[in-house]
Amino acid sequence: MKQLKCIIVDDEYGAIEILESYVSKVPWLSLEASFSDPLEAMNHLSHQKIDLLFLDINMPDLDGLQLARLIQAQGTPIIFCTAYPQHALESYEVEALDYLLKPIPFERFLSAINKLKPAGGPRDADIPQTEILASQLFIKSGSQIHQIDIDDISMIQKDGHYIVLKLPGREILSRMTFNQLLDLLPGDSFIQVHRSYVVALNKIQTIQKQFIQIDGKEVPIGDAYKDAFFKQVKYIGN
Repeated sequence: MKQLKCIIVDDEYGAIEILESYVSKVPWLSLEASFSDPLEAMNHLSHQKIDLLFLDINMPDLDGLQLARLIQAQGTPIIFCTAYPQHALESYEVEALDYLLKPIPFERFLSAINKLKPAGGPRDADIPQTEILASQLFIKSGSQIHQIDIDDISMIQKDGHYIVLKLPGREILSRMTFNQLLDLLPGDSFIQVHRSYVVALNKIQTIQKQFIQIDGKEVPIGDAYKDAFFKQVKYIGN
């Protein structure tokens, strides 16, 4: 799997160390450099092509939003990492991939980088094998990070403050919400059928009025989700 080259730009060394640690845990990210001086980073970016930029906002001489506007034509995906929520709207103007608020939990970091998918046009050539990357998820469970294939997920069950991903021969427990995970999954392949269940459409075996049979388990169809579910399911016959 090809690694994506990234750099970190932040005037706080502690923040750089945290992001460096996070990047080191992801096999398909390669840290090319870290900069505490945004002008040095700007010089680097003018000579080197990278695949992902982690960027602080409040910095001396050149803030992160100004830097983002200066390099916007390059099409480099940017993840802002800042302690200030008030700049979130401006981040959309430079088409940021995500906006992370410090202190950044590792789960939130993973959620952001998992959004890195083919965007079409020239970027397809800049990031080879992104289709392979886009079919994988890195899920934190306890002290471990699991790489899973999205196609292996049959269903996701809510269990208190956790979710349980059902995979062939195993289950993964993670402290995430349905909404966080659904943001990372292809919308035409997964659907929520109950407040406690999300299912993969291609893993459904049979459908009854109130239940879905999947992996030999009966999954209830909640009244609040029934209309949307049957609109998405295509079937033939009487």
